[in-house]
Amino acid sequence: MDSNRDDWIARRAYELWEQAGQPDGQDHEHWAQASGEWEERMSRSERQKWNDEEW
Repeated sequence: MDSNRDDWIARRAYELWEQAGQPDGQDHEHWAQASGEWEERMSRSERQKWNDEEW
């Protein structure tokens, strides 16, 4: 895996955990949400890049 991706997801998952009140046993859920957010950001970025190159 890409270390930038992993670092971003780890930081975001930690933020989500803090926002949720630091509950025990929900690390997988926070990691999954952060991973999904990363994928969405990258998908948007790739679409934008493709649109920019089209013109």
